[in-house]
Amino acid sequence: MAVEIKKKWIVRGGNFNGLHLLRPTPSGYNSAMIKCLTLTLCVCLLLAGCITSPSSSRNHHERVSREIAEILAKAEQDDSIGDNIKITVNLLTTSVTDYFAINALTQRVYGDVTITNRPEIFTESGLQIGVAGENFRAQLDIAKRKLKSSQDSEIFLVLADGASGSINIGKEIAVPRFFYFGRWYNGIDYEFRRAGRSLEITARKLPSGLIEMELTPVFSRFLNDGGDLEMTELSTTVTARPDQTLVIGGDTSSGENVASAMLGYRKMGEMRETLITVTPHIK
Repeated sequence: MAVEIKKKWIVRGGNFNGLHLLRPTPSGYNSAMIKCLTLTLCVCLLLAGCITSPSSSRNHHERVSREIAEILAKAEQDDSIGDNIKITVNLLTTSVTDYFAINALTQRVYGDVTITNRPEIFTESGLQIGVAGENFRAQLDIAKRKLKSSQDSEIFLVLADGASGSINIGKEIAVPRFFYFGRWYNGIDYEFRRAGRSLEITARKLPSGLIEMELTPVFSRFLNDGGDLEMTELSTTVTARPDQTLVIGGDTSSGENVASAMLGYRKMGEMRETLITVTPHIK
C-alpha cells in the first residue's frame, strides 16, 4: 500500500505547495515477469525428471505434470486479478464561516447513497454521504476561490483488489462529549486530546467495471486501553464508477454527534470543519 500526501494552503491569496512521500510503493511482479518465472520453473522441473532413475521416472513425471498444471493455474489466476485501485482523498478544511460557501453545493449531493448497514444510526450520527455528478469538481473549485482561509490536502492510497487502507483526518478532537447510538455507546465523554480521526477504506473491483468501497469511521488510540474505536455500525458500502467522486460531510451544528467529533477541530481557538471527497481510479 502506498500513501502520498499533497497539501495546498490558501490564506488570503497566499499559496504554498508541498509534496511529501510518506511510504514508497512496493515493487511487484508484472504479468510478463510472472509468466517468465513460471516457464523457468517448469523447465527446471522437467529437467529434474530427466535425471530421475528409470524405476521412478513414470511416477515422477506424473507428479511433475500435476505441479506444472497447478503452477500455471495459479499464474493465470494471479494475472486475472487485474490492476490495483488508487483512491484519491481530498480534505478541505475551512472555518465554520467559510464552510457555508460550499455547504449549498454539497447539500445537493447528499442523499444519492443508500446506507447499507444501519441507516438510522448513520442519520443520528450527523454524517452525510453522496455520489457527486460530473460537474461537481469544477463547481467545488469555484467555491474554493471564495474562501478566505482554507487547508486543501490530497492523500493517495494504492490498494490491491479487496485490500484496506486508512486515511488520517486529524489527530485531535474538539468536542468534549459526543453521542454514538451504536451497539455499545449511548454517549462518550472524551478525555484523549491526541486521539486520531481516520477513515478506513476497503476497495473492490466488480466484474461490471465499477468499484465498490466500504467506508468505516475510526477513532484511533481512543479507548481506555489505548485501542481503536471502529464504528462498524456506521460502515456503509458505496459503488461508483472509476474517477467518480464520493462526498462525505456532516451536520456539526449539534456539537455532540459523531460528525462533530470526526470532522471538526479547533485551531488557535477557532472551530474548523473538514469536507472529505473520495475518488477511486484503476491504476
